Amino acid sequence: MYHSNPAAPAAGHLEEEFEHLARRVYVGLRAGVVDCGAVFDLACAVMDWGHPGPAAEELALLAAEGTDQERIAELARQVLAESAFEPGFDVEPSRLAVLEEALETVRSDVQATGLPGPVRLVVPEWSETARVESWGGGYGSTTGIAPEIGSNPLSALVAVADETQDSVMETIEGVWPVCPTHQLGAHAREYEGKAVWWCNGDGGHVIAAIGKWND
Repeated sequence: MYHSNPAAPAAGHLEEEFEHLARRVYVGLRAGVVDCGAVFDLACAVMDWGHPGPAAEELALLAAEGTDQERIAELARQVLAESAFEPGFDVEPSRLAVLEEALETVRSDVQATGLPGPVRLVVPEWSETARVESWGGGYGSTTGIAPEIGSNPLSALVAVADETQDSVMETIEGVWPVCPTHQLGAHAREYEGKAVWWCNGDGGHVIAAIGKWND
């Protein structure tokens, strides 16, 4: 049985080491490859962190033996999930692709409301989140869109619409988009399984589906 070293590194170093190992293991699992050395080190890092579950202990034992690849892969996924590991856009580029597709939909509403310039999705070097950059070259005031949002197309569309709204309003120094009936600012939200622009006027109503402003 593996036992945590009482002289284990500081929390900051452990977190950095965990992130490195988690990314390595995640990429391997996605490719159908079990790197027993990396998996063993990951399990040990989790146990050194001080809150290991039975999955981490079993994983360390099996990874050291290296025989039951299927069980090792199953446990590795469980340990990653229990450790709240979320892959970034560099590790899981498909999530960024989902956000890009969502922005393409939102661009239709930018154009439909007569705004002059393009918007684009960027991941700044100083950030792990995606941001919408307006034609003015600036972002909104939010913290951006986390990579895990890209795992759900509906949530991604709402988040990208909200981020685009914030960026556009920073650029025009005004409200966008505006409900044509109540002249109130719209809100991006999920409603009845769809991504919509919502107005709070008269108790609340759907203005339009996101991407269908003029329909």
